[in-house]
Amino acid sequence: MKKTFVFAIVTGVLFAGTLTAHEFYVIPDEAKDYKAGDTVKINALSTHYFTVGEELEPVEVNEVLVYRNGQRAGGELPLEKNADRVWYETSYRLPDDTPTVIVGNRKGGFYCLFTDGGYADGTKAEVAAASPDKTISKARYFAKYSKLFLNPGSNDTSFSTPLGHDLEIIPLTNPAKLKKGSRAKFRVLYKGQPFAGTEVGATWDYYNYKKPDTYAHKVKTDDKGELSFKLDSKGLWIVRASDTRRSSYPDTDEDNIAAIVVFNVK
Repeated sequence: MKKTFVFAIVTGVLFAGTLTAHEFYVIPDEAKDYKAGDTVKINALSTHYFTVGEELEPVEVNEVLVYRNGQRAGGELPLEKNADRVWYETSYRLPDDTPTVIVGNRKGGFYCLFTDGGYADGTKAEVAAASPDKTISKARYFAKYSKLFLNPGSNDTSFSTPLGHDLEIIPLTNPAKLKKGSRAKFRVLYKGQPFAGTEVGATWDYYNYKKPDTYAHKVKTDDKGELSFKLDSKGLWIVRASDTRRSSYPDTDEDNIAAIVVFNVK
């Protein structure tokens, strides 16, 4: 089988302008249309490059779930570390043709930026206690969500069902009908409401894959939180949105949330 990788867009800044934040996402090991009876190998990565895993965060902060017809099905999928590839692996056998979404969740957490450009995980109080010789410039809460659409049918309507993430990208075009040359339409929600005027990136695997943090399209959502773009290539596509705003948590400066959807284009 041909190994397929995706390269994504990064718009949030993690290291105070020097490096951008790692993405967290789930992709299939092979880009194709899956059907009942297929076992799908799934990779969960934290990286700038979708060809190479860059960071193996503790397995307990990564969660991979299955949703069928818009409803959660079962518990977390077990994750196995692949140290050579620097990512986690799991698999799921599609028992039937019920529309299925694999949902990745990099569980929310806190980190602090230092004035020297470094960072440390933890709340402001925890980091200050652990690193008294450092000066904290900013404390952030972050969360990352990723949705992989596996086998939507042409008559499926569950693809547009929100799953309740703080930041979420909803396909308005059935992923089963997406082909090269067509236009894909999406809506972005922030806490369940249309997110207007935010910049969204989209790209496909192998698009300028040697350069970090690039994208094929960059589009702003309209007043309904909607956007569309032309699908220039076959294969695995990714759409990404992010948001940074004043924090809703005590003793924290900013909330930074990212959302991704992944789908195959015929």
